[in-house]
Amino acid sequence: MKRSSHVLWLLATVFCSALNAQTSYQELRIMSYNLLSYRTTNGQCTGNNNNPTNKDAYLKDIVQYIDADILVCNEIGSQTVNSDRILTNALNTSGVTRWNKAEYSNNGSNLVNMLFYDSTLVGLRSQFSLDRDLQNNSLVRVIDFYRLYYKDPALKLGGDTTFFVVGAAHLKAGSSSSDEQERARATLAVMEYLKNSVSDEAVLFCGDLNVYSSNEGAFQNLVSYSTASERFYDPINSLGGWNNSPLFASIHTQSTRSGNTNSGCFSSGGCDDRFDFILMSNKMLNDPSFMVQYVANSYETIGNDGLHFNKGLKDLPTNVSAPSSIIDALYNMSDHLPVSAVIKVAKLGLNLNEDKVSLQFSFVNPVDSRLEVFIQSNRPLEECQIEVQNLQGQILLSEAFQTDANGMFRFNHDFNFKSGVYLISLIQNGYKFTKRAVKK
Repeated sequence: MKRSSHVLWLLATVFCSALNAQTSYQELRIMSYNLLSYRTTNGQCTGNNNNPTNKDAYLKDIVQYIDADILVCNEIGSQTVNSDRILTNALNTSGVTRWNKAEYSNNGSNLVNMLFYDSTLVGLRSQFSLDRDLQNNSLVRVIDFYRLYYKDPALKLGGDTTFFVVGAAHLKAGSSSSDEQERARATLAVMEYLKNSVSDEAVLFCGDLNVYSSNEGAFQNLVSYSTASERFYDPINSLGGWNNSPLFASIHTQSTRSGNTNSGCFSSGGCDDRFDFILMSNKMLNDPSFMVQYVANSYETIGNDGLHFNKGLKDLPTNVSAPSSIIDALYNMSDHLPVSAVIKVAKLGLNLNEDKVSLQFSFVNPVDSRLEVFIQSNRPLEECQIEVQNLQGQILLSEAFQTDANGMFRFNHDFNFKSGVYLISLIQNGYKFTKRAVKK
């Protein structure tokens, strides 16, 4: 949470079973979708061949079918009211009131990103727009980062919760070398920003990346970045030359049409490119103890049945991967298909019974020369442990303890480490809860 003064007492409430500690999770479905010039008039797309009222209805049906909790959009147009219109006309309709949105950001493009979220499950803590590369040159379009948190019911009891970051990007289109270089400049700036600004939190990177192959420099910056711990991973591990390859027919996201382009507004050629992605940080895929995890086999390209390579979505054979009304909506909404995935975020338990243990621990943050942690339990406990790690996972300090008869213990130890971020973990009966501490 935000530091409002030089010293802040952090209070974290941990609920765990004294017999069989298990972490429970809340699943969240995230969806990334290029809306194709929503309310944007240009040489090809107009209010007639890309009617926003019709698109509102299509988007409503698609989002309800996917049952998304977080929606990342590209190409919502340059008007600030466009995101309000989507919120009102496509999301919070027919009695639905749960959706909220991020703040509008732009650097002069008429193709803007936006994040919408289920406000009963997720909150928006902060956001940042990246608009410059490492040489301070303007990017073609801003890349947005949103720091979200799960609205854990335990927040009402003074507990903490789980944070994660969602990035939204729409990189430069085109297959020329200059287009590739522009995309590479953008993703390198992304990785440097994350390395310097995001620490040990789950990160998802979503949007229309416009890359033709995983070997392209822009994509390599994301998955082969020099700092291994910062790299992104493809949750379906389907890397290669995606463009016009039948090997990737089931994950292509563009184009939904083979011929009828609505006077050039929609692209043609059939489904033969993988432009749209949800990439994830390493721990989400490979660390079973991490607070945010990818749910295996949940990644989908909505509306792609694998049988329409170089064909339109409505060409034969009949696409039965979704109801016909949804196939129609996807066909008419955009020349991209949405991708979705499910993540699960750790949550604190409620409804404690006599077999449950309640633990609280607090410490002064930032930490000076000594670390003093106060631990309080609702009953005496044995076989507890406190650990201090750096961000490379090295255990710098570990001490076993047991509480007194009143369930209390005060940990006091030298903290003569260099300035930076450290992880303070409390472990009891197999349950591990971690807070970040800043050393002055």
